[in-house]
Amino acid sequence: MSNASFEREQQKQDVSGFFRGNILVLALSGAIGSLGGFVGVFISKYFVEIGGNLLTVGLLGSAAAFIQFFTLSIGGFIADYHGRRRIIVFAAFYGVLFPLLYAVVQDWRMFGALTLLATIGTLANPATHAIVVDSIPPEKRTRGIASLQVVSALPSAISPLIGGWLIQNYGLENGFRIACIYAASLAFLSAIPVFVLLKETKHFKAVKNPAISLRDAVLGFSEPSDYALPRGLKVLIGAYALVMFSNSAVGSYYIFFATNVAGLTELEWGTVVSLQILLASILKIPGGWLSDKFGKRKIMIISLLATVPMILLFTLSRAFIQVMATALLLVAAGIYYAPAHEALQADFTTRSVRGRITSLWLIVGAVSAAVGAPVGGFTFQTLGPTVPFYIFAVAELAAMLLLIVMVKEPETKEA
Repeated sequence: MSNASFEREQQKQDVSGFFRGNILVLALSGAIGSLGGFVGVFISKYFVEIGGNLLTVGLLGSAAAFIQFFTLSIGGFIADYHGRRRIIVFAAFYGVLFPLLYAVVQDWRMFGALTLLATIGTLANPATHAIVVDSIPPEKRTRGIASLQVVSALPSAISPLIGGWLIQNYGLENGFRIACIYAASLAFLSAIPVFVLLKETKHFKAVKNPAISLRDAVLGFSEPSDYALPRGLKVLIGAYALVMFSNSAVGSYYIFFATNVAGLTELEWGTVVSLQILLASILKIPGGWLSDKFGKRKIMIISLLATVPMILLFTLSRAFIQVMATALLLVAAGIYYAPAHEALQADFTTRSVRGRITSLWLIVGAVSAAVGAPVGGFTFQTLGPTVPFYIFAVAELAAMLLLIVMVKEPETKEA
């Protein structure tokens, strides 16, 4: 057997080995839920259709991120002191409620209020990230995370097409509402495996003074008292903050650039998003294997650098083929960053504080998103539709420089 064939076979064995226990449960739940992903693709477009505007889209994103400042802090505390499973189950069923409400609410102010209430579900994010890395051996962590993300997200490749078809045939408002009803049904089905099969990975820890501990979770999150953050981890989280800022500055506005500037229909944009998801699914597992083999930091640096020319090419697109090509190139460039970052962060972090460190990481990302979303909306609306994408390029380069200058992978990886 050639070296290339052996490596391919090894990758297959590694991937199949991950999918047991909690990882299998989360993959199944995520795959079912991701079939309803068309709601997220068109939600900002629908919000503007019923009376909102681009700046309000950004301000809502900022407000949601502010709420996450508290929910993620509390979620990290719960994950480390009371276990991962219960909060994940709560969030799974809580998430069923909002697509149903989106389908009946027609006032943009009420719709915005619902999006903020939905943010409470992020309480479970630290627990979910912690239970994933708890369940994967350190030497295979990036591949495991990437494999889980791929299996969970792959069915969502057809979701934007379904959403675009519904909107094209029933109109934006009616099509979106029908999509929300489907999404709520799928969200309920996805919650069942988590409720029935998910197992706890963290033994409960007695808390001498729960009130003080909870206060520290909300107000003293910057550094767990029993754990000094390594310098590399601090810088890694700082780089992630820049990446979150850059993505939030453009995330809600791709669809407006594509439909209002490049002239695509909603169905054409749905096709582009579906192809992006499919390409990401194809590339993510090999990317995780490369990260584990050649170094997570190196792959992250290359990924950040490669996104810059791709985003600039996107701003020059004025037709379906151009938008599709540049959007796919952007995914091919950036898809490797997230699983490598999560795995490298876990390498720095002991299991006993992993929920709180994950909470800190997500809080920093939420604060950055709170700044990036309104910046993107304001600049798109007042300075021009290409400006948020230029901001994205600058922030990605800054994150890359931080990784190059100030981060080294730990010699000993935490289990």
